[in-house]
Amino acid sequence: MTIALKAPIQAWLDSLCTRWLGEKPQLDQVIDGFYGQVYLLTLADGTRRVIKRFRIAGFAHLEMQATRRLRRYTPAHLAVPDILQFETVEQGGWDAFLMPFVIGVPAYDTPQEHVPMLVEDIVALQRHWHAQTQTAFEDLDGNLHDNFLESYRAYLAPRIAFLEKTEDFNPAQKRRLFATLDLLEPLLAPLANDMPSFIHDDGHAGNYLVDPVTWRLCAVIDPAAARFAHRELDLFHLPDSRPEYGLLERYLALTPPAPGWPKRRWLFSLWDDIKHAEFTGWRDEAWFDRKLAAFEETPAD
Repeated sequence: MTIALKAPIQAWLDSLCTRWLGEKPQLDQVIDGFYGQVYLLTLADGTRRVIKRFRIAGFAHLEMQATRRLRRYTPAHLAVPDILQFETVEQGGWDAFLMPFVIGVPAYDTPQEHVPMLVEDIVALQRHWHAQTQTAFEDLDGNLHDNFLESYRAYLAPRIAFLEKTEDFNPAQKRRLFATLDLLEPLLAPLANDMPSFIHDDGHAGNYLVDPVTWRLCAVIDPAAARFAHRELDLFHLPDSRPEYGLLERYLALTPPAPGWPKRRWLFSLWDDIKHAEFTGWRDEAWFDRKLAAFEETPAD
């Protein structure tokens, strides 16, 4: 079955494939995401490749850096795609890169009888990442900070500026969002002596691949801003897909969090969603209301 793309995108993809692959391969599948569109391709000799096109200029370079760092800090028996080719919007019309195809199915498709072992695999990987450390915390721009509070303030500053200016959130909801920051210092105080940890930054079940025969973890994909930050910035993502798997609960059973985690979870999640709203134009008032209610109803200690 032929997959139809919009004419400008099809023309761009044909041109890119001719330059990068020397042919116009078969388009097997198109996957839409928040920040881009992914094309799964099969070449004439049967080789499979993946091209990712980004909707926002500059994001391909950031994800390329994050992917290469993820490869460095992930155990060798787990696949992390390499970046084979890369170009910017100025060069070809969109930011894009080329990757090898990684065999596996999304972890969220794991049959229930195999979920317990998969949970152990994913949690072990997260704890492996979080054991990797360095002396300074990084923000999204790669700047170094002596402590997590300072680095998180650097993360928040552009989000706050965006929220102050946008008219796409109703005034009452904006007030509630800004009010979450009244507790920023006391909520982050229990983390003051923690060292930075390497994080994936979007490690929910949709970004892990499993072997469809053994149903064991085999690959990791799509890091956000993989960097050295606080490990809790990974943890709040764990229930974003298949919360019934209990990834977060298993991690916390093995590595208990510092006091204040239940409320910090919603603080981190809310301001991560504001980042998505800022970068993509995404809006969902009911979504924010649900998370704000969870934050407001959760005790601070």
